[in-house]
Amino acid sequence: MRNAGFIALLLVAAGLAAWLSYEHRIRADWSAGGRNTLTAESRQLLDLVHGPVEVTAYVADDRELHRQIRTRIDRYRQHKPDLTLRFLDPALDPEAARQEGVVRAGQIVLRQGARRARAESLGEREIGRALARLARQDANWVVFLEGHGEREHARLGALLRDSGLPVTFLNLLRSPAIPENTAVLVVAGPRGDYAPGEAALVRDYVERGGNLLWLAEPRGLRGLEPLAEDLGIRQVDGVVVDANPELRAMLGIRHPAIVPVVDYGRHPVTQGLRTHTLFPAAGALVADGGGWEAEILLQTLERAWSETGSIEGDIAPDEAAGETAGPLALGLALSRPSGEGVQRVAVIGDSDFLADDYIGHGANLDLGANLFNWLAADDALLDIRPVAAPDARLEIGQTPAALLGGFFLVVLPLVLLSTGLLIRARRQGR
Repeated sequence: MRNAGFIALLLVAAGLAAWLSYEHRIRADWSAGGRNTLTAESRQLLDLVHGPVEVTAYVADDRELHRQIRTRIDRYRQHKPDLTLRFLDPALDPEAARQEGVVRAGQIVLRQGARRARAESLGEREIGRALARLARQDANWVVFLEGHGEREHARLGALLRDSGLPVTFLNLLRSPAIPENTAVLVVAGPRGDYAPGEAALVRDYVERGGNLLWLAEPRGLRGLEPLAEDLGIRQVDGVVVDANPELRAMLGIRHPAIVPVVDYGRHPVTQGLRTHTLFPAAGALVADGGGWEAEILLQTLERAWSETGSIEGDIAPDEAAGETAGPLALGLALSRPSGEGVQRVAVIGDSDFLADDYIGHGANLDLGANLFNWLAADDALLDIRPVAAPDARLEIGQTPAALLGGFFLVVLPLVLLSTGLLIRARRQGR
């Protein structure tokens, strides 16, 4: 009788456990980087997309493939229950795929109301970019001015397009008007001078409340001196250098004119940065007022200075030559009330930090993304960049790699050979 009662209680407990496991699911991700869990950035992006989201996977009609995709999308559905998933075989309905811009199987389309964004794969980074495009409130353009020998910023343009900011280029001599739907106007390190009429168009754009990113170069404002006066800023003579040998050695910097910024203030553009940024051949800036609220975005260390002479060999600051000692401002954020909102301008004393050769160094890419999000008034997107799990690859030093190689290539074969010879000798001795 006692055994029967125990068995009955055991069956009841098993039934309750089965019911609880069906009604209440608990997931645990024990991987080092949380590779099976959405990153905090992806969850933030989901929160920014208000309303139901429909995900359409353009894949072949394959049951196992559909199961794998559902498993991936379920991670998003856990955080956003109103996210739905459907499948469409582009081979069976090519017209529907063509209307969504789908050119190959495996692409994903996210739709929220009248807005839509395409992801090239199911990777979290790709879906994160699509979510960022859905989260954008406006579809205004980032307009790069050209025609004055501006730097190449191809990678920056791709970043902006991926984040939902359309990019176009404008030569004011050919089209003497800045479009009304410009979210951010970019002056990107011109090597030639702006004509007076071009400078007047840029000044008029700013006067009417337009947002501006001015990537200036040292030793000359290229015909935009009146714009600097309007903004209440001026350049410091010379090129900023930091000749500290210890810092350069730690960061692998060879030239003193490649200046690192390692400390940041509390401005929304920089407060989320966690590593250094690099600025090659930058100029320092000073804010003199002019009706704008100015805040320093980027500042050098105290041992930097603005070198007015040659940057070759051993260099040292020379106050008698009019050189300015650090800390020096390399970037300024300006703002003022405009209509019902706030007008924003960022002036950086360098354009190379966002050029293709340097945008991947340190936090340069993150800084560039934050600058455009802030200027486009998309503050909620600041510092949201989905990243891959850190345990996606194994990295070991040269010594451990050599030891592992020696073990598998030498020690293990010798042990196996010795074991075989020992077994053979014992069998022959019987």
